[in-house]
Amino acid sequence: MTSQRCFRAVLTATGALRAAARSAPLIASVRAASSGAKRSVSLAAAARQQVTARQHEGTANGVVWSAPREDLLEVRFGDGSEGRLPFVWLRDNCQCPECFSEQAQGRKLLFDSFNLEAHPKTVQETPKGLLVVWNDGHESEYSTKWLQDRAFTPTARAVHRERYALRKESWGAEHRLKNFDYNTLMSDEHELLDWLLTMERQGSAMVRNTPRKDVAGPELIEHIAFVKQSHYGPHSPVINRANTNNVAFTNAKLGMHNDLPQYEHMPGIIFIQCVEQHPGAGGESVVTDGLFAAEELRRNHPEDFHILATTDMYFWDKGHANYSWEMPEFHKIAKFPVIRVNSNEVVQIAVNNAIRDSHYGPSHKVKKYYAAYKRFHEILYANAITFKMEAGDMMTLDNVRCLHGREGYEANSARHIESSYLDWDEARCRRRRLQEQFGSFR
Repeated sequence: MTSQRCFRAVLTATGALRAAARSAPLIASVRAASSGAKRSVSLAAAARQQVTARQHEGTANGVVWSAPREDLLEVRFGDGSEGRLPFVWLRDNCQCPECFSEQAQGRKLLFDSFNLEAHPKTVQETPKGLLVVWNDGHESEYSTKWLQDRAFTPTARAVHRERYALRKESWGAEHRLKNFDYNTLMSDEHELLDWLLTMERQGSAMVRNTPRKDVAGPELIEHIAFVKQSHYGPHSPVINRANTNNVAFTNAKLGMHNDLPQYEHMPGIIFIQCVEQHPGAGGESVVTDGLFAAEELRRNHPEDFHILATTDMYFWDKGHANYSWEMPEFHKIAKFPVIRVNSNEVVQIAVNNAIRDSHYGPSHKVKKYYAAYKRFHEILYANAITFKMEAGDMMTLDNVRCLHGREGYEANSARHIESSYLDWDEARCRRRRLQEQFGSFR
């Protein structure tokens, strides 16, 4: 088996080289500010509203019309689209060198000196965009594309939402994992982008022809970004171990679960590599989409959904190292609801029966909680898929969405699975850069 210490040294060296190679400037991430302050337009702005709120000649790439209103600027672009740009937001996002660093792609303007009542003295439409002179004399220029990308329209907001994270496509028992080839992923960035898009949308994929070595998963992850380490190190041999420190490292049947919910920041993607499969009955994988199950629960049993989405569950893990690269001793505790919701969107599932803690809330609520949890469990299994990986297969799953488990197998089996992790922050980062590279951003 590959030396772990050597591999970790290689990871460090290759990570440094890759970081240098990827030192291109980051995409500007401009955050819109909002204000409830109300203010009357200045006399100059009011006069301009009367005189210049008209159609101008211009190119299709420019701003061809503008009209100041009470707290915002209405604009029309050469392609016919329109936007409503709050004054406070325009001033906050001035792109001049004094307010914004083009090289660092970051705002320099500080709130110490920010004036919530800033408003335009003059506004000039140009073929390139807008030139604004503010009431304090400061001048700001904005390109048409920059404005259109942020024009507070449903289209602009939807496009940015997709850049942040792709819409998820839930699935049930009819689902089949999309296949990818390991060597192609390592050599073809178009194929890698396809895998990243598939993982974000469907949360699952199968990688075939994986090299039969214990660090194949980490090597693929390093090709994408960086390995997410845990107290098990950069990868974990999932085998029937003596003096085990995890129920997964036995031959027992494992219920479907998410990995490492004992971490406040659960790993985003899990790479489950089959190095050696058990030849007889047993060892089959069971996989389900927790997003699909959660929406089924919300639709048909809203009270149970509410209980699981609002009640914290404790997860814990305490033990010792089995290998030299693991943390000698560990004791992790985290808590959050089994179904985590943000703005009514299900963003995380956390189920792991082995390390589900025995600490709960008020005793009179425990029975209802168990009933809701049991119903969710039944929906998860009713919509699961079962298959048996072969040596060279590597299943990749969205670990904060999809659950996986396995059937038990004989204790003396040579079955060998390897697991490793990649954070979603890094996966989405690489997806965005590849979309930029191939011109596939909307």
